[in-house]
Amino acid sequence: MHAPTFVDVWQLLDDADRARLAEIDETQSEILTFLRTTPIEDVDAPMFSELQVERLRVYRGALERSGAAEEDTEDAASA
Repeated sequence: MHAPTFVDVWQLLDDADRARLAEIDETQSEILTFLRTTPIEDVDAPMFSELQVERLRVYRGALERSGAAEEDTEDAASA
């Protein structure tokens, strides 16, 4: 088994996954823009790691769905 590449996982994402990733990107961009113009001590934003964990959750969900689909295909082929 090899570690999946970004391309491998991107092909497994559905529309909802891509929409969620776009939301995460937008949130991150908004935070970074805000930080450029606001004193840091006044910012109430999620931690960078929280956004990355959410992004990873989307990717893992796609991989898990793919793994379940592959198992179903293998089961059907062996029946």
